[in-house]
Amino acid sequence: MATLAQAIPGRKPHATIEGALRWAAILLVAASWLSAALFGAYILAFYGGTAAGGAPDRWNESLPRLHEAATPFATIAIGTHFVTGGILLLLGPIQLIAAIRARIPVLHRWLGRLYVFAAAIAGLGGLGFILAKGTVGGAAMDLGFGLYGALMVLCATLAFTNGRARRLDRHRAWAIRLFALAIGSWLYRMEYGFWFLCFGKLGHTADFRGGFDMVMDFAFYLPNLAVAEAFIRARRSDAAPALRIGAVIALLAASAFILLATWQFATQMWFPGMASGVAAFGG
Repeated sequence: MATLAQAIPGRKPHATIEGALRWAAILLVAASWLSAALFGAYILAFYGGTAAGGAPDRWNESLPRLHEAATPFATIAIGTHFVTGGILLLLGPIQLIAAIRARIPVLHRWLGRLYVFAAAIAGLGGLGFILAKGTVGGAAMDLGFGLYGALMVLCATLAFTNGRARRLDRHRAWAIRLFALAIGSWLYRMEYGFWFLCFGKLGHTADFRGGFDMVMDFAFYLPNLAVAEAFIRARRSDAAPALRIGAVIALLAASAFILLATWQFATQMWFPGMASGVAAFGG
């Protein structure tokens, strides 16, 4: 990195690292937005289309026991979670674009209010589903997903309260953590797809209680928070160069994973699911 900085006249090593960190973050946001937009469209088309077409039981094609006629409250709760989750996936990257924050602050504030509200409702909807009927994976999944929902509500609350108080550095930090959590539901499916592609059903059981399943009860959001935390700390003026370089590597690795998994999921699941949902609605 020092050699690269010396090869660019007038550039200091710290400036080069800061530039790399900024562009790595932009790449991750762009990759996330592309993938999240496709997943959000899939959610609306498949879950919305099958529900509107009178076949909400087809939700269980995605995960077992999402829809059961005997537990209407749980169905409403998870349906609310899906809708607000789609909003989070589409709005999150917009809120991270510095140019919009600087040039159209009113838009940033109003989208931020909607984003925080949607995040809180998504978290509460997931918690409501767990309390109403529990998860298919039993106690481990209940705990992992319950913690996920609670963290969503916590980060949404702190992002909002710090923004209202004009504590902007804290507001941005909590907003980044919230975004890292918001993409967890989408990454959960992508990480499963990537695992199945590489290792088949190793560690997975039909009731989601295998070894890999129990790891994934927490792994779909805790690593995201770790990457977000590294980025937050790397952006500080007193951050060590090694921390910034590590953050760049983590962001680039995350972007590569997202792009590869997006291609796999879009071609094998999302596009067919969209077509199926639209057909169910039309039928």
